[in-house]
Amino acid sequence: MLQPLTHLQSLTISTVGFSLYLGPEFLKFKHLELLKISGSARMITNKSFENVNGLRELVLREMMFINFIDINAFVPFKNLTSLALIGLSFDLKNVLPILWPFKGRYMKEIYTLLVTTQKSIPNPWKNGLLTKNDLIYATEICVETISMIRCGIYYVTQDALSSIATWNRCLRNIVISRNPLIGSYIALYPLSLLQNIENVVVNKALRSCEKFSDFPRLGLNRRYFLEPTAHNNITLYGKALFKSGDSLNETNSITREMDMLQKKTFYVLNGTFYIHVSKSLVSWDSKQLFPDGSFDVTIQGANNLQYIDVSDSGYHTFSGRLQGLSSLRTVILSGNNLKEFSESFLDGFLGLENLAASKCQLDKDFVAMKSNRIFQNTRKLKELDISENSLNALSPGTFSTNSDLRYLSLSGNQFKDIPFDFKFTPNLKNLDISNNAITTLTTENIRALDLLNSKNGGFQLMLNGNILSCGCQDLSFLQWLNSTLVRLDNNRNYTCMNKDGERTNTLTFSDLESLWRQCWGEFFFYIALITLCLYVTGAVLIFLMLRNKNFLVSYFLQLLGHFKLHTRLDYKTDVYIGYSDEDYRFPCIELREHLERTLKLSTFVIDRDLLASLDKASGIVDAINSCWRILLVCSESFLKNEDWSMFTMRSAMYAQSPANPAKIVVMVHTSCLSLIPTELLSVVNDENILVVSEWKINYILGEKLRTRLLA
Repeated sequence: MLQPLTHLQSLTISTVGFSLYLGPEFLKFKHLELLKISGSARMITNKSFENVNGLRELVLREMMFINFIDINAFVPFKNLTSLALIGLSFDLKNVLPILWPFKGRYMKEIYTLLVTTQKSIPNPWKNGLLTKNDLIYATEICVETISMIRCGIYYVTQDALSSIATWNRCLRNIVISRNPLIGSYIALYPLSLLQNIENVVVNKALRSCEKFSDFPRLGLNRRYFLEPTAHNNITLYGKALFKSGDSLNETNSITREMDMLQKKTFYVLNGTFYIHVSKSLVSWDSKQLFPDGSFDVTIQGANNLQYIDVSDSGYHTFSGRLQGLSSLRTVILSGNNLKEFSESFLDGFLGLENLAASKCQLDKDFVAMKSNRIFQNTRKLKELDISENSLNALSPGTFSTNSDLRYLSLSGNQFKDIPFDFKFTPNLKNLDISNNAITTLTTENIRALDLLNSKNGGFQLMLNGNILSCGCQDLSFLQWLNSTLVRLDNNRNYTCMNKDGERTNTLTFSDLESLWRQCWGEFFFYIALITLCLYVTGAVLIFLMLRNKNFLVSYFLQLLGHFKLHTRLDYKTDVYIGYSDEDYRFPCIELREHLERTLKLSTFVIDRDLLASLDKASGIVDAINSCWRILLVCSESFLKNEDWSMFTMRSAMYAQSPANPAKIVVMVHTSCLSLIPTELLSVVNDENILVVSEWKINYILGEKLRTRLLA
């Protein structure tokens, strides 16, 4: 399938079978330069690579079943410049002798990661011991970068470094990381004297529970790698230690050689270590390496040294001055004990751009009084991390000489407000003040942050972990959180305490109108509510007086005198039924029979009960005055066409008095509501207006009649 790809340059394959063998078909890939191999092969023989001898880069990855590699396996490679061995279940001691074909040749990189059979319980005397015989071929390869990461290395005996003339000429980058190195750290420094060495990374020999974020954060002038993760990253060199069991003569010989080297490398004078390093050295990373340290250091020859990382290394005395570091740009001290910290310690770091001192137990009182002096001479400082130190204040004028500051981390302290003046940091673009005791930001700080955001093309503020205040006194701050162009963390949602002392979050106050109402709306609401209540009360009183004046007059008459309401027994007849002559059937038959038979009420029906000898008008008036209730059946003809209807209505209105204020009951069809005269509505209570959809007695209408006519 791959035969037509004659110009193939890079290939990744997975192998199966017992022995690794790349057959004659690979001879057609004359342009193949990079080959990555993984799989379940158990053996690599001297024939495995004979058909891919033109490779420049070889990667053996995750071959966990490998148990044999022939000593001549790499002989076919005439042009190989990069070799990466990753995740091989094969001891590093057994890998190093296989490098003999590269002796005296130039290589760009040799990278080993997890090359060990002792992953769970390392054996210091098996895979972890590197001697002169183990490194005899590796030290004679003109290689630029060597990496030994997580390979279970415990010891590198001093005799292993007795012949490193080739490395002195060629080696630029050394990485020995995350190996359980033990012994004296003094033996680590000779490799920093190599003529062309640039980056030395010997770190993470100690397991630590502390976690530190990558630094510098903005990557300013960052030419080094903090954590080697790929086969082409920068490398590190490990410890040179004595092997227990060496003969006395041999040990003394090695000691004399090391003493001679130490005279050139470092010496101690009055408690101060004077360290000499190569002029080509750029980066020095030894974090999580030293178990303890309590001395002042002066570094000589470090004219080009730009990066030092000694984080989490047990240092606990920083009372002197570091000299000879004029080119140093980045210093990482995080995880050490800086309680004994001199205010002039940083004076020699004239070119310092990035400083990390997180979790260093800084004396908060000392910093509160001397922080301005501490950073006085670091005028090029761009990134500063002093998080997790329980600080609660900075001295006035702090950062007054650090106008280039761009990133500042104050997280994990006890600051109650922003402890410095933004006018001293005109180029600041990132401020981390999370996990402090901040409750609000002042108006001056808010204006300064918005100004920095517009001036510097963006600004990031991290506030998460503070218990903010959601009280009305912080209204402008909460409004700013929702409207500012400053980039905020945690999606602008922070824990806060409201005016009632309850814990909530600022996202609840994202609606600015609602936020204003919560703070000021209550006050204005009460004013509006009082005004509305007065207005409504007045309107209701006027309406009730107009609609129920008879009831009111009756009530007050009862209070002021011996006035007595009429009862049903005071009248001759119970109900007067007023209706239209055209619609007589319902009122005269069905309605009348319901009142007389069901409710047992006496009724007056004009067509039945009016005497022929009486004048009709007089008869209507007399009948109305002698009845307890007047029931007007307001059909369309009653309201429109009957003159007697209007007479009956007016007579009924005149008959209603304070002695019988609920005398009139109106039964009206739904379609005729708009036809009822306003003068009738003004004297009849709403409860006495019965609206029906059809002229028929049903249960609901019957109950309404019972309550209105019998009450």
